[in-house]
Amino acid sequence: MSDNKETLDDILLNDPEMVEAFVAEANEHLDSIEDDFLILERQKDDPDQAQLDKVFRAIHSVKGAAGFLGLSKMSELAHVMEALLTKMRSGKILPETEFIDSLLAGVDLLSTMLRDITQSNDVDIKLVHEQLLSLTEQKAKTDQKNIDQSAKKVSSTAKEINKPAQEKSLIDIGNTVRINVDTLDRLMVQAGELVLIRNQHMLTIDEGDTMSRSIAHRLDMITSELQETIISTRMQPVGKVLDKFPRVVRDLGKSLNKQIQISITGSNAELDKTILESLNDPLTHIIRNSCGHGIESPADRLKAGKPKTGHITIAAYHEAGRVNIKITDDGQGVDVAKIKTKILEKGLKTEADLELMSHQDLLHLVFLPGFSTMDQADGVSGRGVGMDVVKTSIEKLGGSFDFDSAAGVGTTILLRLPLTLAIIPSLIVASGDYLYAIPQVSLVELVSLYDEEILTQIERADDQEIYRLRGRLLPIVRLSEILARPKLFSRDVRSEISETHYQKNQELFKTHGENSSSNELIDSLNFVVLKVGNSHYGLIIDEIVGTEEIVVKPLHPAIKSLGIYSGATIMGNGKTALILDVGGISRHAGITLAEKIMEEREKEFSSEEMQTVLLFKSGPKEQLALSLPLIRRIEPFLIKDIELIGDKEYLTVDGVSTQIIRLENMLNVSPVVEQEKMYLILPRHLKRPIGILMSGFIDVVDTNVVLDVTSYQAEGLLGTAIINNIMTLFIDIYRMVEKFDPGSSAPQQQSILGQEDTSQDGLKRILLLEDISFFRQLIKGYLEEQGYAVTAVKNGQIGLDMMDDTTFDLIISDIEMPVMDGWDFMNNVRNTLNMKNIPAIALTSLDSDEAKTKAMENGFNYYEVKLDRERFLRSVATALETKQ
Repeated sequence: MSDNKETLDDILLNDPEMVEAFVAEANEHLDSIEDDFLILERQKDDPDQAQLDKVFRAIHSVKGAAGFLGLSKMSELAHVMEALLTKMRSGKILPETEFIDSLLAGVDLLSTMLRDITQSNDVDIKLVHEQLLSLTEQKAKTDQKNIDQSAKKVSSTAKEINKPAQEKSLIDIGNTVRINVDTLDRLMVQAGELVLIRNQHMLTIDEGDTMSRSIAHRLDMITSELQETIISTRMQPVGKVLDKFPRVVRDLGKSLNKQIQISITGSNAELDKTILESLNDPLTHIIRNSCGHGIESPADRLKAGKPKTGHITIAAYHEAGRVNIKITDDGQGVDVAKIKTKILEKGLKTEADLELMSHQDLLHLVFLPGFSTMDQADGVSGRGVGMDVVKTSIEKLGGSFDFDSAAGVGTTILLRLPLTLAIIPSLIVASGDYLYAIPQVSLVELVSLYDEEILTQIERADDQEIYRLRGRLLPIVRLSEILARPKLFSRDVRSEISETHYQKNQELFKTHGENSSSNELIDSLNFVVLKVGNSHYGLIIDEIVGTEEIVVKPLHPAIKSLGIYSGATIMGNGKTALILDVGGISRHAGITLAEKIMEEREKEFSSEEMQTVLLFKSGPKEQLALSLPLIRRIEPFLIKDIELIGDKEYLTVDGVSTQIIRLENMLNVSPVVEQEKMYLILPRHLKRPIGILMSGFIDVVDTNVVLDVTSYQAEGLLGTAIINNIMTLFIDIYRMVEKFDPGSSAPQQQSILGQEDTSQDGLKRILLLEDISFFRQLIKGYLEEQGYAVTAVKNGQIGLDMMDDTTFDLIISDIEMPVMDGWDFMNNVRNTLNMKNIPAIALTSLDSDEAKTKAMENGFNYYEVKLDRERFLRSVATALETKQ
């Protein structure tokens, strides 16, 4: 012991850099080895040899270097771990839980010794060492077959393992250098100061001096590059924090008698070292909560109809210049009723307050200081230091914390984090006499309105000002009102604000109309569209000053509690600007509640036209489209497999000869591009096997289709639409096939035209309800071809209004529609309007016995699944004949 102590002291005294390099390298080995051991534990019946080799090399490297440096306890412990791993590699033992437990205990002890290397030889390793030694000497637990197989694998890798470890690493040494973190911190501070100097210098440039402009440009460029380089030296993968959680979850699962698995993706996403280090405690708290409070016991999960094993997922990914970390579990979720009870018990809110809160508001009550749903503290739940501490920790980093939960389903927590805290590209705006900075990662776009646009385009919905941005309803917040009101906005406050500004604008336009010429500019309004998670809102500001890279400074304690600022900065002109927290402003203005209303109204606005469309090519010029529900399947084939019979082309599909349609023979489009591999579109509901030839896919998109039937007309086309900024031809697949082969589709129902009818023009009148305009136009066209008079509307409410004024012979209705669905519509027709005799057909994509039964119970007479054209038209004819 004394010789070893002297050797270690000598090395620490004479070559501290060597010891420092060993500690850093050993920590790198041990950082990843925990996860490797857990992977091997899951593979215990058939362990991956490469994984075993990896952990063996790691422990072997630590042992060798520790022995050289005189770290006797570390070397001794690593040696016995290496011996156990040698038996695993040879197949004499398998990586079962008892072996992995002891190896992990060894890793913990090695990590402890690395944290204080000077005292490592005094650490007591006896208990872990004896346990590992005892397990090493146990009888092999696998049969001879496993031993033989493992021996082969070992022999194939033995040469690689026995090579000098230094041969490869000599990890890289010439291309890397270890730098003290304090040095990097000082560099970062100096880079920040350099950015400030650069910003100040840019304000003093003589624009008329070419030399001055050139030097300023070079200074600007070099400063930016230097800043980026320094920031990159501090970036580290989030895996350094995330990869420890499999071990945490494993140990907690064992202590809680729960079966829990964890999966992690995106470990390579990088964050600034300072942010990464600060994430450790909040993430640990979240994961412990998921294990302790979220995931149920195996018995409880089985009772709830879930698998015995609970699952936690952690996903890290880049989005809009930030790193998001999403933690999801499939546990019992948060019980809102229990939250209410605890809140009332602690007197944090009144019962009247709780009644006015939405589900999301109630969930966010867990952020109140000291709140906990646990009746007593345990090893997992803590002592009332709850999610408020986690949320505060994340927000101190300039990030945001959101979560959602459903009882019995699980919980999702989303952390949004800046890449770095030091230097942030920002938009500088003004409100009143003060400047504010908005981080560009939260900025979507800028919008300016002029003159009458201010009055006509800023609308009011309920208590919220809104703007319709390309069809999306965008809540509007005024920064001046936020700054003037330190308390969170209530519904009444929002109503007051929207009414005040509406009246102000009305008066402005009235005054302008009386006193000014019509072409004079009366006013302008600027707002920035900001992103908070998946939500957007517009923030009205007085002026856009410009963009600037800012150095973030901490907030003064006097304004830290306001919640709408995330920091401060000193501008190039020496003025101070506060950095706006876009999430804090959203919460202050109550956007979360207001946007729920927007979402519901937006559904009505946008769902009407949405459908899934296949975009494809035939010839080189045109983009073609087909609604996906009309396609049975797409068959790939080799062009050499086409067979010719006379001038007709056939392809054998599933043993059936299928005739091929070339679109250039049916429409005025460019000839198909022939290539080795082609595709055949096989439509649904045809009498004969016929397919449309296409040369390749473009995309499958969900899009709002509004067909134009005037720009380009041709038999076999439904019309055109602009998709991805390209004019797209929508194929009328059934008209196309009917034109190609008249016997393949339904015959014209000529007899219907001669039937006696009470309408003035002698036509049968049909009310068609369909919310998707593409299908509305398609079905209406099929019916009008048969000689029917069709009135088409987009939902049940409009349908009921139409029935007040018009007599119809038949109703055809979709089921799933906005405002009023098909079930409610028919229920109203039969019971409210008391129309018992008019026949009704449900035409829907819902293909289940339950849906059919419900349709019949609500008053439909027939039920058809979209869209067998021939069968559908037969049902129409039958329904009308039955009425007669």
